[in-house]
Parts: sequence; structure tokens; C-alpha cells
Amino acid sequence: MAADIAVSAALALVEKVASFVDKIRKSPSHVREALDKARTCLERMDAYLTTSQARIDQGNQVQLQARVKQVRDVVHYIEDALDEFTIQVPHHSQYTHWYSGMTRCAAHSTSYWLASNRLSSEIEVIITNKIGFLRELDGLTQEGQPTCSTSQQHGGTLTPQVLEDDEIVGFDVPKQKLIEQLMKGDPKRLTISIVGPGGSGKTTIMRNVYDTKKVQRNFNCRAWIDVLRPLNLENVLRTMLSSFDPKGKRQEPEGTINCLKEKLKLLLQKKKFLVVLDNVWRNEDLESIVNALPNGSPGSKILVSTRTSDVASHSSNNYIHDLSRGLSKQHARYLFCKKAFPNNNNNNNCPQELEEWVEKFLKRCDGLPSAISAVGADLANKRHSPVEWKKAYESFESWGLSYRDLPSPLRSWELSYRDLPSQLKSCFLYFSVFPEDYSIKREKLIRLWIAEGFVKPEGRKTMEDVAEWYLNELVGRNLVSVSSKETDGQVRRCRVSNLVHHFIISKPENFLCVLKANHSTTDSGTKIRRLSVQDDNITISGSAYDLNGIRTLLVFGQGSSNNFRQFGNVLKNFKFLKVLDLQGAPLKKFPKGVVGLTLLRYLSLRETKIKRVPRSIIKLGFLETLDLKHTQITHLPKEICKLSNLRHLLVHHWDATSKNIQAVVVSSGNIKALRSIQKLSLIEVKKRNNRKLIKALGELVDLRKLGLQVDLASQEDRRQLCSSIQKMKHLSMLDLRSKSLEVYLDLDHMESPPKYVQRLHLEGLLDTLPRWIPKLESLSKIALKCSKLNDRVEPLEALESLPNLMELDLVDYSEGEVLKFKAGTFKELILVSIEQFDQLRKMVIENGAMPKLKKLTISKCRNLELVPKGIDGLTSLDQLCVNDMHTKFIAHLKGIAKRSSWDIFRRKISGGCKIVIDGTEQP
Repeated sequence: MAADIAVSAALALVEKVASFVDKIRKSPSHVREALDKARTCLERMDAYLTTSQARIDQGNQVQLQARVKQVRDVVHYIEDALDEFTIQVPHHSQYTHWYSGMTRCAAHSTSYWLASNRLSSEIEVIITNKIGFLRELDGLTQEGQPTCSTSQQHGGTLTPQVLEDDEIVGFDVPKQKLIEQLMKGDPKRLTISIVGPGGSGKTTIMRNVYDTKKVQRNFNCRAWIDVLRPLNLENVLRTMLSSFDPKGKRQEPEGTINCLKEKLKLLLQKKKFLVVLDNVWRNEDLESIVNALPNGSPGSKILVSTRTSDVASHSSNNYIHDLSRGLSKQHARYLFCKKAFPNNNNNNNCPQELEEWVEKFLKRCDGLPSAISAVGADLANKRHSPVEWKKAYESFESWGLSYRDLPSPLRSWELSYRDLPSQLKSCFLYFSVFPEDYSIKREKLIRLWIAEGFVKPEGRKTMEDVAEWYLNELVGRNLVSVSSKETDGQVRRCRVSNLVHHFIISKPENFLCVLKANHSTTDSGTKIRRLSVQDDNITISGSAYDLNGIRTLLVFGQGSSNNFRQFGNVLKNFKFLKVLDLQGAPLKKFPKGVVGLTLLRYLSLRETKIKRVPRSIIKLGFLETLDLKHTQITHLPKEICKLSNLRHLLVHHWDATSKNIQAVVVSSGNIKALRSIQKLSLIEVKKRNNRKLIKALGELVDLRKLGLQVDLASQEDRRQLCSSIQKMKHLSMLDLRSKSLEVYLDLDHMESPPKYVQRLHLEGLLDTLPRWIPKLESLSKIALKCSKLNDRVEPLEALESLPNLMELDLVDYSEGEVLKFKAGTFKELILVSIEQFDQLRKMVIENGAMPKLKKLTISKCRNLELVPKGIDGLTSLDQLCVNDMHTKFIAHLKGIAKRSSWDIFRRKISGGCKIVIDGTEQP
């Protein structure tokens, strides 16, 4: 795989075009030759770019930066030629999928032959004009510079910043716990891990603990190892022997790796030892070192620092110290003021006139100790005036681009960046397209990555599964922060810290141009591939940049209607555009220029006011994601069903009458032709096309997420729907809503439901819960709304034994007077919400029910006058929320509080449980 991001994208495109050409009989040979030349050219340039990065890092930025830019321009020329070919080949509606019907007609198409000739000529011109240049690149690559990845090349020479001992602020608790764990006389050798991003204080804490007198006295021998990349196990073992054996310090240990292992075994087998492994990057490195060590005497310990949670997982949970959250606001301020105002005896105070800038610097540093320390120390040498500090803050925007020029807060991120595989580098850099402090939804981020071409299928995994693995890997490496999680631990929203955001914006790969008011991250005249507009007052048509080669355009903010008045015409110039996100833009009509964007893969018009989608959308044969949520669209044309590359069709509109989201009607079309579809929601199945559409859905056997609003008036329709759902063996999310609240949502016709369903939403009348629900052993979240189960039905019986259920959302679910959570049931439940149980008069929580419950919400149960009996048995409860409840219920709750005080009541329920009444937390 190519090391350079631009080359990697171009090579992927070469392979895609080559695969298409190979499937066409009698395709001209010169087009294959041109693709081979393009591939060779790109590989040579990739080798040069990899080598050049090493030289730039050694300080030769002036000589090489311009040349690197030239090379990347050539890469982009090749990419443009390949995309131009893709645009020009036939795109008849019936042949929208590259690898099927289109290849059957392309060989006989004049357009195809003309496009092939043009591609061959353009590749030939590019290479011919640069042939001397390429030979020069080969010569430069051979001048003694290794062409291995930069992460390997410099792994041992780029040293991250280490905090001083006096900078250990806010880590008293983990430090003390670490000392206690090291002092314990465990019967077996233990591994203890400290995990966190670069600059979070891992090495400083370990060094401080390592040098503590009582820790020194607790072990017979100790060794501190800085683990370099790539791992040289022989050197590591020699260093250990030299540290453990006083004689070894005078004489270098000799022998092979096996010989060194044997010496360690003889030396340590009866000793209690401590080994510190600082900055371990890879699992296999840790395993190699640990496996070379004997168990030693009881109480022996291995202490590991790492940036990756994967490495840290070698320790049990109680022996993992996570520093990824950074310092609290209080401790961050203390450290900053200590460094910025060293002569101030009160380290928590700063001059009033600098208060605003202190807060800005602290926000930028995001609680990272090394950043706070470095910035504070730098400011200590400047005049303490608002003007000087303003200049210092603005200098963040002009930090250098080579490793040597980077300020110390960013160097630790450079090390982590270089350690990433090529595909993860692209995904990581993509966070720069979002504004600072922006939390992106996991699913949207994954769809964008796929549309950008960053994700490749692996085995039987879908691209969505692979992309989720990429995201988890970035989170595990402490490069991406999780803003919020689903109850099952899955990432819901994520972001990068402000410091990391600035780091990736400053990368020299020309990955992105950000337009803000009076600011841009790219020089005017530069060719732009990705554009992120982050200011409402910027008009794209008036941009001073070369946007003809733009592939990605994302617009953030509402903007003004004036700025978008000519937007449809502007789009005509963006023929290579593949990603267009106009969420929240002031659009009332579908932009007319969109349907001319042949290569478009991702289109989001979410939260706009558009009312219809034109039939000409059929021209977007490569479209993978169409996001029309929260628009005014009520119908989609049947041509949607001919977009066979579509993976995600997301639609619904807001109905002001019902004050609820409503599904969108798809005009009668061959929906089973959507053979790539992964998520289809929220589609209305109307009476007149019920049976045909429901049956066709059964053909979408690879569907992962399905949302339908249905009118199941006949028994046959209900059976057909259940039959179709049964065929969707990979389904993970099912959302079914009844169009009419007067018609029962009878779904009790499924013998073998999809066993991997994790989220289930049923909205509509139910006579009884479907018998297949208890079979959903993977179910983690269920929402049951407007079910109105009669009082003869035990409402919780079918749910209480679900082994993985973590979230239960019940709205107008039962008309019974009693709701009982039985002892020993709902063992994994974390969140429960009970709303609008109109007849409910008594709620009982038996001892041992819901032992892991964190949050309980009770709303609009007008006849419930007493606090749930047994609530004090919920020992894990963190939050009790009540909304719009009977006055007697509130009085009873406050009566308990009055008799025992809120604090006692909280302690009775759980240590530190918050109680919120109608949105107000009780004091």
C-alpha cells in the first residue's frame, strides 16, 4: 500500500479503472498500457515522497517542500485524467453499475472509445513532460535515503516531550494508586499499564514513581527500558541485563537472543524485579519482551506506558491507568499559571486583563499537560499584556510544518501520526474538515470516509464494518476522543481535541482548505481538492482559489440565502465533485447543478427546506449516500430505485400536525434493484403498493438497517412483511411504525427473526408482544411506543430475560395499573424510560432487579402518585429524572427528601445519585 495519501488515492483509482477496462472485450490495448504507465509513475513518486518526508524532518524543508508540491501536482494530474475518463464513458440509466451492464455496452460505445483515446493521450503527455523529472526522482531516492515508512525510519530518533517532576499536577490519585499496586505482594508477576495520548504525563508519573524510595526498596532489582521502533529485542535484553546485574554495567552482555533470555532467567528467577517499558507502540513488541522475562519472585511487576488501548489491554482493568481525559479545569489552570507566572506566589491567579487569554489558551490545550506546560513557559518570557498574548495566540496559526519546527506540544502527535497505516492517516486527517470543537456522529463519519474512498472491503466485512474498525483503532490510539457513547459502548459521537485539530490542519499534504472569515489554511491560487466552508458570509463563487479540481465540499452553518442564490450554477464548474454536504443550508429547491455531478457519491441536503427530488437524479449513477432527513420531501421519484450503488437512503420529514417525523413515499419502482443498500429509512409503504413493495424488500438480503412506516390492513400483508424481514439475516436495526394508530401492528408471524438485531423500534398498537422478541439475544436497545397493551397482558414478561438488553424506552406502552420489575430480571439494563402510562398507579422494583441501572426517567404518568417501591434497591443508580408528573408524586418524592434530606436519600439509592425534577437538579 502506498505511504503517501495522494498517491494511495490515485493508485486506488487506477485499479478501479483497470478493473472496468479489463471486463470490456476488445478494449483498446493502448488504454491498458496507459494505466500500467500511470501505476508505475505513481509508485516511483510514492517512493520519492516517502524519502523526502525524512529529509524535511531533518531540516531541509526549504530545498524540498516546493519539489514535494510539484510531485503531488503530478499525482493530481493523473487522478484528474482518470476521473475525466470515468465521466466520459457511457452512463445510461440501465447501466449505472460499473461492473455489470455497463461493461456490456461500453465496448460498442463511441463515447467509450473516445474517452479511452483521450485517457491514453493525457497519461502519455503527463509522463512525457515529466520523464526527466521522474529520472531525477529515482536518483534522489537512491542517494542513501531509506524508503521505508517514516514511522519506522524515525521511531527511535523523534523523542516526545517529557514533563518535569514539578509539573505533576492533578495526578496525585493515579500516582498513589500506582505505588500501592507496585508495593503489593501479588503471587504472580503482574503487568500494569498507563495509557494516554502523547504529552499526557505517562512517562513523568512513571519516572516519579520509579524513583520513589519505598518503591526502590521494595524490589531486588529494577530496569528502565525506552522501547524504540522498530523493536530490537536483542538490544532491549542487553539493556535489561546491564541494569539488573551490576557487573553488566562494566561489561556488555554477550550472546544470541536465546542466550540472553537464559541469562535473564538465571538472574531473575529468585528475585523480585521491576521492569519499566516506556512508550510501547505495538502488541507484538510488548509480547516479545514480556515472554523473554521469567516470572521472578512473588511481587514482580512490569510497568508499561503506551498510547494505544490495545497494548494496555494486556493488563486487567484494575491495573490500567487511563490519562486520556487530561487535567481537570482547576488543575489545568493551576499548571498554566504556575508556568506563565513563575513569580506569582498564588498559582491560581492571573492578572485580570489576561483572564480572557488564559481561558483561550487553556481551551486550545484541551487539558494536555505537556501543551499547557509548554505554552505557559513560552508566555512567561513574553510581556504580560493583552496585545502580546493576542500575538502569541495568533502564532498558533503559523507554527512550522517540519518536525523540527513543530512546537513541543505538537511533536508527540507527529509520532503518533507517523505510526498510522496509510488508510488510517487519511481517516485521521479527515477530522480537519470539521470545525474546531465539532462532534461528528459515528454513522455520518463512516459514510463520508466510504464516499472519499478511504475504506476498502476486507473479506466478508462490509465497508461500514471496516470503517468502524478504523474509527475504533483511532480511538484506541488516543488520537480521537469519544464525545458520547451508546449504552452498549459503541461510539455515538466523536471529535479530536483542539490541539490535535490544529496539528492536522497544519499538515503539509494539502489535504484540505478551510475557509473562515478573514482566514484560510491555503494560499490563494492553490489547487484545492477538499474545501470546508466554516463561515456564513463566505460566497464560494467569489473564492480566490482554483476549485476546478475540487472533490469534496462541506458547508457548515446556516449561511444566507444570497450566498446560495447562484449555487446551482457554481456547481457546474465542480465536475469532479464526489462529496457534497449542504446540511442546514438555506435551500428551498433541489440545486439544479447537482444532477450534473456524475461522480457524486455522497449528497446531504439534511435540514434544508427542499420539497422535491427531480427525476433526473438518475444521472447520479455512483451515488452511495443520499441524506434527506428533516426536509420537506414527502415523495421520492421511482428513479431512486435505479441508483444501484446506493448504500444509504436516509429520508423523513417533519409533520407539524402530529408533531412527529413522518416517512417518505417512494413512487412505485423496482426497489429490489438497490442491491448495494445497507440502510433504508424511513420509507412509507402505502396501501395501493403494499404487497408488491413488501415482497420486494425480501430481496434486500444484505440490508443492515431498515425503517418502515406501514399500513398493514390485511393479514396477508402482515405475513408478507414478516416473511421479508426473516430473509434479512444481517439486519442489526429494525424500525417499524404503523401509519394509523387505529390499526394493530401485528408482527407475530416470524418463526426465525434476524438473530443479530441490536436495536428494535416498534410504534403502533399491539395486542401482545411478538413471540419472537425473546429470541433476539443480541438486542441491546428496544423502544416500544403507542402499543397500549391491555391490562391482561404482563407488559415486561417477554423482555425481562433478554441477556444483552441495556436500554428500555416505553411510551404509552401499557394500560395496566401495575408495572413490576421482578427480582433477578433485566440484569444488564442501564437506561430505563417510562412515559405516558395513563393508567399506571403503582410501580414496583423488587430486590435484585436491574442491578446495573444508571438512569431512570419517569414522565407523564398522571395517575402515578407514589415513588416506585424498592427504588432504594437500585444501588448503581446515578440519575433519577421525573417530568410532568402528578403533584402528589412530586410531594411524595420531596416528602421523602424532607424526612431524610436529599443527601441521605441520594446515599440510600446510590452514592451521588442526581435527582432532577422537570429539568431542575435538586440541591
